[in-house]
Amino acid sequence: MTQMPRHSGIKAAVAYGDISREIALKLKHGGKIGLARLIAGQLRRYTADLPDGAILVPVPLHWTRLWRRRYNQSALIAQELSRISSLEHCPDALRRTRRTQALGGLSARERAAMVKGAFAVHERQQAKIAGKPVILVDDVYTSGATTDACVAALLKSGAASVTIFCWARVLPEALETGVSA
Repeated sequence: MTQMPRHSGIKAAVAYGDISREIALKLKHGGKIGLARLIAGQLRRYTADLPDGAILVPVPLHWTRLWRRRYNQSALIAQELSRISSLEHCPDALRRTRRTQALGGLSARERAAMVKGAFAVHERQQAKIAGKPVILVDDVYTSGATTDACVAALLKSGAASVTIFCWARVLPEALETGVSA
């Protein structure tokens, strides 16, 4: 039985494919941080319909991954989107409470089990999140496991709603054929 999503919708700039994958990988692993500006520019079109007081929150990396990579690609996208849209940005609202392995190659069920309970809202940011619409920013939406875990933490801390903004979304038919980001 399929559960209804707890989020308030997903806004993706593009469908996941060869070109969008290349851009995501160049940003995530290739050090091409200027691509965050391109991605934010594409996501900006969705900001006009947001409720008042919406706050941008990036999907966090565990500190060990952040240390290795030197930056969080989702945080860069959220920062740029805040800059061009004037939306409030709260880069440290969420934290990853434990390290998880990379999700590439795992099934949707395995991904969900891997990230279950892996996110929490920072205590010092709970008042800022409570009662507000949150825009959760990520680079690629694959199975939804990571964002679902983030949404659960944000709603538990009192967010009024959570909408997901991402660069690329893997379409359901691609998931059925085994494509993974």
